[in-house]
Amino acid sequence: MTISERPNQSGVTARILELTSTPATWHRRLWRGGTIQIARELLEESVLAGIPVAAVDDMKRYLGHALSSDPGIADRGRATKAAIGAIKPGITTESYAWVNLREHVDRMEAAYLQTWAAEFDRGNSIDTEGAARRIAAHILDSGYHKNSLYSWLRAARNDARTATFAEFLTEAGERLHRPERAYTFCVPVTTAPRFPITPEAAPGWITATNTVTWKQTYAPEAPPIRHQGAFLLSLTAKDINSAAERARSRIADLENKFHFGHRPLRVAAQMWSKEKGDTFPTQSTNRTLDVHAFENLGRLQDLTVPAYIDSALALVQPVRTGAAHIAVMSGWSAIESLLVGVADDADVIAAQRFSLIIAASAARAEMTALAWAYCRSNDDALAEELRGMTQNIERAKRFQMHLCSGAPTAMRAETDNLALERIRPLLREPQRGVTRIAEILTREFVRLYRKRNLIVHGGRTHSNNLHAITETMSPLIGAGIDRIVHVGLKYEIPPIQLAATAEAKLHYLTPATADHPGNLLDLLEP
Repeated sequence: MTISERPNQSGVTARILELTSTPATWHRRLWRGGTIQIARELLEESVLAGIPVAAVDDMKRYLGHALSSDPGIADRGRATKAAIGAIKPGITTESYAWVNLREHVDRMEAAYLQTWAAEFDRGNSIDTEGAARRIAAHILDSGYHKNSLYSWLRAARNDARTATFAEFLTEAGERLHRPERAYTFCVPVTTAPRFPITPEAAPGWITATNTVTWKQTYAPEAPPIRHQGAFLLSLTAKDINSAAERARSRIADLENKFHFGHRPLRVAAQMWSKEKGDTFPTQSTNRTLDVHAFENLGRLQDLTVPAYIDSALALVQPVRTGAAHIAVMSGWSAIESLLVGVADDADVIAAQRFSLIIAASAARAEMTALAWAYCRSNDDALAEELRGMTQNIERAKRFQMHLCSGAPTAMRAETDNLALERIRPLLREPQRGVTRIAEILTREFVRLYRKRNLIVHGGRTHSNNLHAITETMSPLIGAGIDRIVHVGLKYEIPPIQLAATAEAKLHYLTPATADHPGNLLDLLEP
């Protein structure tokens, strides 16, 4: 079905596609969890032994804010206020308030997309960005993989049938309520198992000969993989990509066991899918974490760098392909190593400092991206001037002044035009805009910190939605570290000093004009 949108509600489909596309730049990706997921986390974590009062209070505040600002919640959370207020450490799954809140959450989840559909059907103007982020996050939190959501929406957008976005949401809600499907993966091993492969001695394992037969039967067109046998993983999921991610989580656990033997078993880099008849990686592949500062500054060849940069890079390296719980621990450890000083009382302060650095970087990154998009979309004097500039910061400032002049500005891509609309309020009120972005990010990094604590102190290596959290947060972690490395190498400014000066400068931001760039884009400059 071709998805039609009212003029005052346009852009939601394009924005969700951008949020879930693999090539999307970090500042245009999904940044936060969905409202229902935040509620589920309060229910799940509040009953854990030893959960700190501060952690529960923080989750309650976050949930209250999420419910009250989400059009997908019919009453904006008014009916849940008393139940949320009564949640506290020591509560159990039999407690009145906990059961009451769970019942509300179950019903809100069942009605969520239909409530959004009704909002679109009313015909009122829609906050495009808020709608796209909340709806995408909800579908992903419900078990769909972002690649599958992208493919699904792309196919729906290009279908011969025509439907409104509200009708698409109704269909999406029906899909989410369907039972999970069964999937099977054949996972080859590259070293010979030192145990007999029989149904009695090794359930789920198949010999090298039987592996060849399995591959010929279920994945004949898939690329071959060198192996010495395999094991089969059967599981359920909403879609094939989510199933592959769950299989990778199981494989990571098994590899921990395999590696402790005298002759460790090695799992191949690829596995075969019975349902799709193709290969999938056996390690996580979707996490984006880019640090380009070394290349951009011509410092990749340096054999020595400041110790804090070395340490942060060593800590953050597993975020890309490690198991989800390893990625959570590694990501937070890198942030903490950079932004917690000896005089700081609480490690969680790093979330606030890191978020401000990223928020300032987002404004600069978006303005740079829009300047280049203008060059691709136009062939006028401004485009020629922008192309001739050698520094991105100067290019971004010049384009910012152009936007403040009120001159008509059109881009070729719909997503770039949407980004233009998002950036304009930030140009008018830079302090308010950066503060708002930093607050959103702080809530998510505090959430990451809380997940890290559950893993480190509670051994909860398989907590709900760890994969989704790492996939969402890893591009942001990369962006923050990239800016810290850039400033550290270019100006020799350590990260705590960078965060401290940025927080002070935030109070003195002045808007750009047609004749002056203001100082928004200099927030992280000396």
